[in-house]
Amino acid sequence: MTLASSPPDPLASLRTRPLFAAGLGVLALAAIFAAPWLARPFTITLLTEAYVFAIWAMSLNLLSGHAGLLSFGHAAGFGLGGYAAGYFAREVTADIVAALLFAEAVVFVVAALAGAVATRLSGVAFSIVSLCIAQVLYQVAIAWRAVTEGMDGLLGVPLPRLVGFTIRNGVSFYFLVAAVMLATLAGLALVLKSPFGATLRAIRTNDVRAASIGIDVRLHKWLAFVISWMLAGVAGALMVFLKAGTTPMSLHWSESGNVLIMTIFGGLGTIVGPVIGAVCFVFLRDALTSALAVWQLAFGLIFVVVVVIFPSGLAGLPAQLGKLSWRSSR
Repeated sequence: MTLASSPPDPLASLRTRPLFAAGLGVLALAAIFAAPWLARPFTITLLTEAYVFAIWAMSLNLLSGHAGLLSFGHAAGFGLGGYAAGYFAREVTADIVAALLFAEAVVFVVAALAGAVATRLSGVAFSIVSLCIAQVLYQVAIAWRAVTEGMDGLLGVPLPRLVGFTIRNGVSFYFLVAAVMLATLAGLALVLKSPFGATLRAIRTNDVRAASIGIDVRLHKWLAFVISWMLAGVAGALMVFLKAGTTPMSLHWSESGNVLIMTIFGGLGTIVGPVIGAVCFVFLRDALTSALAVWQLAFGLIFVVVVVIFPSGLAGLPAQLGKLSWRSSR
């Protein structure tokens, strides 16, 4: 007599998911810290750029993925932070903490004013206004040559200094950017799990119902807008030190499109999705530009395939594979 096999437990994958996520997190941290000893110098530069983009993508994810405000002009905070930090480092001091504080102050003032206008709108209207704001700043960067040096770009930004030590490009700057990226990821994870994060998701789901239960929708949208721009400003400041300068193209609408692609590619509305999307974007772009003249077409096809097969982005891949394995075992 054979015993009937017990039916698969649909909750088993849910119970093991935290352990699986923790294991992936430990592996990711180990890879981040081991990379300088395992990878070539050029790969370290690509990883550093990817981590900067990850901070930028996480800032957009807060605004678009959790607050529901799809921005077509998120290059504004990134480019503005880069110009402010670069100008301060070149003209005043290369201390990276001072440059970051100055850049954040500039970004906060502009974001507070722009957000007061933009967050009165929603949907397509907000997206178009965000694009217009970024394009206005792009034109200012071209025209204000006394500060930005126009299309020539703000060049000659010195190496950053921290507590009296010069941080050179390579392993030292890699670890600095990695630390900032991990701190941003941890901080946003806490914010999104807080009542503020839950309120943003309620507004994203239905802002009319959120207002009807007493939530100040406009204030929360404005806060998400300002925080998002300030995080983008941190990424822009780090990028200007990595590249030793910046140009008006950092404010262009095409850059806003790139960060939106990174966020969707990795997983809009997830926590680690923007990091995955940024890393994949940088390395795919490098591989495709080396092999193809029309790399944008090839990347676009890859992007479409990933979004169609994995609507929740690459961050949702483990969950979807888990669902498929459970269905196949039934």
